[in-house]
Amino acid sequence: MKKTVSAILAATVLLAAFLAGSCSGPGPGDGSGKNEDGQETKAGLTLYVSETGSDEGAGTADDPLATPKGALEAMRAYRAENGLPEGGIEVLFEPGAYRFTERLLFNGGDSGEEGSRIVFRALEGGEVIFDGGISIDPSLFLPAPDEVTAKIADESARGHVLAADLRAAGCFDLDDSTEYTIGRKCYSYRQELYADSERQTAARWPNGGYDTASLFNDGETTYLPITAEQAEKWAGERIRYYGYPVYDWDGVNFGDSALRIDAEGSRIVFLRDGNYPIEGISSSTHYLYNLLPELDSPGEYYWDTEAGMLYWYPDGDINEKKISFSQVAEDLIYLGNTNYLSFEGITFENGRSGAIGGEASHLKIEGCTFRDFGGCALKLELSGALISGCSIYNMGGAGLKLSGGKEKDLTASNVVITGNLIHDLAQTYTTSNLGIDILGYGFTVSHNEIFSCPDSAIAFNAGGSVVEYNRIHEVCRETGDAGAMYTGRTWTWNGNVIRYNLLENIGDAERGNRPNGMYLDDNLSGQTVYGNIFINVAGHSILVGGGKYNRVMNNVIADPGSTAVMFDERSVGTGFAHEHIVYPGGSMWTELTNKVDYLSDMQRFAVPENLLLLENTGLSSSLLPDDPGTPAYTVVRDNILYCAYRSDIVWNDETVYLHSVCASNLVYDSDPGFTDFEGGDYSLREDSRVYRDLPGFVRIDFSRIGIGQ
Repeated sequence: MKKTVSAILAATVLLAAFLAGSCSGPGPGDGSGKNEDGQETKAGLTLYVSETGSDEGAGTADDPLATPKGALEAMRAYRAENGLPEGGIEVLFEPGAYRFTERLLFNGGDSGEEGSRIVFRALEGGEVIFDGGISIDPSLFLPAPDEVTAKIADESARGHVLAADLRAAGCFDLDDSTEYTIGRKCYSYRQELYADSERQTAARWPNGGYDTASLFNDGETTYLPITAEQAEKWAGERIRYYGYPVYDWDGVNFGDSALRIDAEGSRIVFLRDGNYPIEGISSSTHYLYNLLPELDSPGEYYWDTEAGMLYWYPDGDINEKKISFSQVAEDLIYLGNTNYLSFEGITFENGRSGAIGGEASHLKIEGCTFRDFGGCALKLELSGALISGCSIYNMGGAGLKLSGGKEKDLTASNVVITGNLIHDLAQTYTTSNLGIDILGYGFTVSHNEIFSCPDSAIAFNAGGSVVEYNRIHEVCRETGDAGAMYTGRTWTWNGNVIRYNLLENIGDAERGNRPNGMYLDDNLSGQTVYGNIFINVAGHSILVGGGKYNRVMNNVIADPGSTAVMFDERSVGTGFAHEHIVYPGGSMWTELTNKVDYLSDMQRFAVPENLLLLENTGLSSSLLPDDPGTPAYTVVRDNILYCAYRSDIVWNDETVYLHSVCASNLVYDSDPGFTDFEGGDYSLREDSRVYRDLPGFVRIDFSRIGIGQ
């Protein structure tokens, strides 16, 4: 009750100061804003927040508040007395670190309105950080005691290990007992250590890469054999497993509650299955981690969760380093159906999970930085949003996971994701954590740059969306059956346009994985892939996995590891994807009939292909183009391939030739007229022979691809 009264009093003082003119008014760099049309506006009320302030303060420039929570409470108190002022409310943060010990919850009552937004904005002059971790003073690290270092197998590493008491450092969350992840499901992200914003490595075996020993199931137990020496060395450890027990696109993380060391049997026993149970023998790619005996390399750490002690082998001197340990287990900020809210220029870091989650409409996130989170930077359900000019990196999980729009009535999400730099992702949980993952209908994803990711860059599990002018490189580094851009397996995800993107250096052929560039998986239909540039894709540059009404045209492909364009008949007859289109129990039929009112006027006129599919459910012959499994009505034409060692561009199954068009695709074994191929300028000169050989080929404006173009 005392805090509520104080907040109301503070708001009253703030109102008096504002009316008297003593509050610093909006101006360049300290409160100016723009309305929905981009015009300059002035907020009706401005609150100031500073590390040196007090939440009992008035919120003025001379008497600032101290925390984001204090600002939210003062804003609520003001609105309870006065309502939302014309022009909205802005909260201005002076440079500094604002520490979170729990999530900050916005509700519907914290919303702005059109023309009167609620804005959380960083002032110029330094970094404004919303921090979900604890900073550990380097002086708290002391040489680790002998009884601890004696357990480290590598004697030469023992003298380098330091110890810090996490409770003495101020850590409030040392419970990771629920840490357990399978594939896309993460029940809890673990705490992690950072030094100068670089993620440190939980002590692991092997130190680099993965072990490839097989998993076994004897009919009763799934287990991983280990040597007698390892069993003795690791006995008593709370061992954890991360790896790919069955498929290279399905990473599985098991906490100690899912594993047991059987020292007598020299094996690690799995107490539960992953997404795909082991039957007999399975070739596994994996590592084991948080093992004190394996604390033997610079940058590794081990923490004793029961004693609350952190042991660290730092890489060099730590006295000038910023050392952080992530703490807040939930998203730092949660939006509970909050509208017309903005975050501008703020850095979010060091949360166990993510930065911002929840549900919102007319949300703006501009010029923000997201780094050093265990999970996903933004995980939001949105209706109308702009995410622009942000930097997202050093993530344990994904960049953006956004849903919105409605397939049922073709309502667009009106979410625009543009001009963002997204890189170094999925450092802890390597699969199903992408740069941008959208779900629903009607998104625009443009002018982003995404790189350094073990899995895909963009998944558009959506229809009616435009993905354009993005630069994607060095992704799918650990996955094989994947694509730098991926979508598939649902007929309602049609109407997407993927154009003018650059995909370069996709996959890692040295590891033996050959992912694709653009992957239209299992019967996906109604996609347009136009004017994209594919350079050095380890697998197929474009893979069309059956489906209908797809357009693959005017693309430039160079140096693919496999056939440039693959178009197959995987759902015909006994094809491996036929089960998805068997009426009425196939998964794609279930999706279509449950999600879409295909007989409505909207669907019949906007997406007639779906009605055609349903009218032909009884067909069962690949000779009939309207059979749901037949790859028909697709066009693959006017694409060019530049590759000195290949002579084909399109690979087709027999049925493809019957009902689709593959024509006017040209192959060049010498430079057909790139501006500077070796220098990375993949535009075609005006005098390129392509325009003579293929008069229908349309110039791709390479200069517009990427951020700021």
